[in-house]
Amino acid sequence: MGQLDHIYSVRDLRTLSQSDLQILVEELQVFLVKLGEQCGGHLASNLGVIELTLALHLVFDTPHDKFVWDVSHQCYIHKLLTGRRDALFSIRQYNGLSGFAKMAESPHDSFGAGHAGTALSAALGMAHARDLANQSHAVISVMGDGTLSNGMVFEALNNIGNLNTNFICILNDNDMSISKPTGSLATYMTQLRTSKAYDLIWKKTDQLLSKMPAISQPLTQRIEKALSHFRDLVLNVKVDVLFEEFGFKYLGPLDGHDLPTLVTTLHYAKTYPGPIMIHVVTKKGHGYAQAEADPLRYHGVSPKKKPSPLPQKTYSQLLGDSLIAIAEKTPDLIVVTPAMSVGSGLVNYSERFPKQFIDVGIAEEHAVTYCAGIASAGGIPVLAIYSTFLQRGYDQLIHDVCLQDLPVIFAIDRAGLVGEDGPTHHGVFDYAFMLSIPNLVVLAPKDGVELTAMLWWATTQRKTAVAIRYPKGVAPSLPISPRPFTHPSAEVLLATKTPTILILAIGSLVPIAYSIGTTLTTRGHQTAVINLRSAKPLDTECLTPYIDAAKHVFVLEEGTEIGGVGNYIRHHYYTHNSAIHTVGIPDRFVDHGKNSELYASVGLSESAIEARILSVLK
Repeated sequence: MGQLDHIYSVRDLRTLSQSDLQILVEELQVFLVKLGEQCGGHLASNLGVIELTLALHLVFDTPHDKFVWDVSHQCYIHKLLTGRRDALFSIRQYNGLSGFAKMAESPHDSFGAGHAGTALSAALGMAHARDLANQSHAVISVMGDGTLSNGMVFEALNNIGNLNTNFICILNDNDMSISKPTGSLATYMTQLRTSKAYDLIWKKTDQLLSKMPAISQPLTQRIEKALSHFRDLVLNVKVDVLFEEFGFKYLGPLDGHDLPTLVTTLHYAKTYPGPIMIHVVTKKGHGYAQAEADPLRYHGVSPKKKPSPLPQKTYSQLLGDSLIAIAEKTPDLIVVTPAMSVGSGLVNYSERFPKQFIDVGIAEEHAVTYCAGIASAGGIPVLAIYSTFLQRGYDQLIHDVCLQDLPVIFAIDRAGLVGEDGPTHHGVFDYAFMLSIPNLVVLAPKDGVELTAMLWWATTQRKTAVAIRYPKGVAPSLPISPRPFTHPSAEVLLATKTPTILILAIGSLVPIAYSIGTTLTTRGHQTAVINLRSAKPLDTECLTPYIDAAKHVFVLEEGTEIGGVGNYIRHHYYTHNSAIHTVGIPDRFVDHGKNSELYASVGLSESAIEARILSVLK
């Protein structure tokens, strides 16, 4: 008999026997695959933590006890068990559940996230506040081994010694983040994971814990001593030294798919009077053969749909193709990515030019300054990074790159709204935080042809830092003969003889601007449409005559209206008589959903922009 049909809360979960729980695990695996087929989302990571999530909820009581998930893309079963089962098939859809933990969505989500490396810091802060208030609830941080490449984690580890009360950190070791983990720590974890001694410790630890009754305080010291002695006896070095030096009591490695062992271990950890690190080994995609075999492909899945008869290349794919062509003629080109080689379209490049490629792991700050070092030594660095992740390297962008006027190239992917991943991943703030920085050229292509041309120009100019931002998804094809891009310059796409309406657009909104301009022209309005291409510097030679002649100037951008391109142009032309109107992202965080729905919600759909222009003209 199936169990999942009767599970709506943790209360239902706690009525099940061990055999029933195992049946439930298998049913949840099938459930997650169906959810991925219908709604898309993070499949492999959620399959990997089914048993861990069940164990957490069997031992602890949320929202009284606090779970802090790193990245939090693996919390689908957590949502199911905390009153959101009926809404799960709305996940990542407009007005539906978020694909991440979200404080506004449920009191059981004690902290929201979407970027890696935050869980330990947040959980430590919660534990400190708990202790100050003389409260006794548990605080549990769940982080993946890929997160160990993030500097913020080590900043948090440095504060573990300040806690003398119960604090639990679970290291979910699945040998994966999105791409394969890289760096010295990843090598250390891999060597440990693949050693025969490690397997022996794992099995013997599980055997020992499975024979224990419900853990009580008098058994604490005996268990600690036995496990520590056994590890030291089998291995040549202490496997727990890294974490115990920071102040943790280390326990593991444990089989993360052995539910009884996890429950027993968590009961023990719940009573431990200090910080404790539980090292569990899981398999990303567990229980679904395709995802186990290819966790990269099944990390994030899209809903099933009919294949496109003529698949077009995405901006990310075009970036990879362009960099291969450039590297063939540029031996000092070095491409850097912070754990995004797949998403940024760099897999083929990394295989063709392994000596001219480095994945630094989830370490965005390091990535920016690393590129600054390359540039200072005469190399040509290209940092391929998502807009939302470049936010984490803002100080380095200013201090280490632009202040020293170093020619680093930033290929900024996922600029603008990114759909179902929502506000943690929308790349809408980069114009605002880049336009104010001296010594930085800011470009945005309207299509794939311009992206390639901008990359070639940026890698050959070798004078200043260049940021090229482009959206997620397929690069459009426009019925316009492109003007060659040989330097930061604008492009007139349409102009009547005496235009009084001027539409300036940049990046992803250029096709909409062209379509609206064409419509207005056919209706008798004197209109011009210009593709800015360069937000900074502005091509004043091209723009000034049109702005002087126009009564109304509309600036279209897929970035924030506050501090964005429109504001920058208004400031530059504040002495001119034209009325300059900004059309961009309003002053709020944009939720998740299909991009078409999000554009409509913020007034960036073609119909909404056209209506706004017409209302101004009236």
